[in-house]
Amino acid sequence: MLEFVSRISIICFVASYAVALACEASRLLFRSGVRGAVMVGFAAAGLVAHTAFLVWRAATEAAIPLSSPFDWYLLAAWMLAAGSLALTLATPRTPIGLFILPVVLALIGAATLSSRAPFPQSPATQVWGVIHGSFNLAASLAVAAGAIAAVMWLFQAGRLARKQAPMRGFRMPSLERLFETTLHAMTVAAWTAAAGFTSGIILNAVNKQRGLLETVPWTDPVVLRMAMLVSWLIIAAVIAGTVRRRPGGARTIVWLSLVSFAVLAGSIVWGLVGDTRHGVPPSTPAPGNEVAS
Repeated sequence: MLEFVSRISIICFVASYAVALACEASRLLFRSGVRGAVMVGFAAAGLVAHTAFLVWRAATEAAIPLSSPFDWYLLAAWMLAAGSLALTLATPRTPIGLFILPVVLALIGAATLSSRAPFPQSPATQVWGVIHGSFNLAASLAVAAGAIAAVMWLFQAGRLARKQAPMRGFRMPSLERLFETTLHAMTVAAWTAAAGFTSGIILNAVNKQRGLLETVPWTDPVVLRMAMLVSWLIIAAVIAGTVRRRPGGARTIVWLSLVSFAVLAGSIVWGLVGDTRHGVPPSTPAPGNEVAS
């Protein structure tokens, strides 16, 4: 019954976000006096249902927040959806949902493919688990925010280069503002991803000491993909800081941000399909390596 209720809840807020996105996209085709209210209404309804679902998860699960990949992706989607709604209310003529809501829906899709099982926990692992998960969440959100601003920069720069008149009902942020947002997001992503990786190493050591989880080897897919992501984000941030004041530096930084998002997406897909010892109890064989009885 709980599984049935959870599926219905997910369908509810996914459908609401999808309708809000469709309303946002329709602004490219025609004008409407009631569309804005309908779009905000569905986005708000989706956020309410999303919030209720997360509260239900917190009330029915013994584990702490961010204790499973399923919760992690839904929290990331919730934060982006809340940011999208807030920005839409603050700047109704900016089509922010057109750029953010697809990412929200993609994260919810990743959640449905992820495990809901919480990791074994002790007071020590709870603390480091929250730190580790929070930094990783912040890094992912920063990458997504930077990529969204980068796409908007390319869209606006292309229109200005072609000397096209502003679209009716649309007011895009300035190129300078979008560039600064992209640059700051890349810096935040690099620092938080490095902190998340470091706290993960500490968490792994705590798990080994407490005997709660097997030590995750350096060749584990989770370690490899996170190391790849962190390395790229740091390299991209360094390059961005170097070229920011050079001719063409803004466009270079924008593309670096989009590559960062592609690396993050690849890391998520790798995490969904790859075998791992990450979060597996000592007595449990890794996925795909079960011993037949």
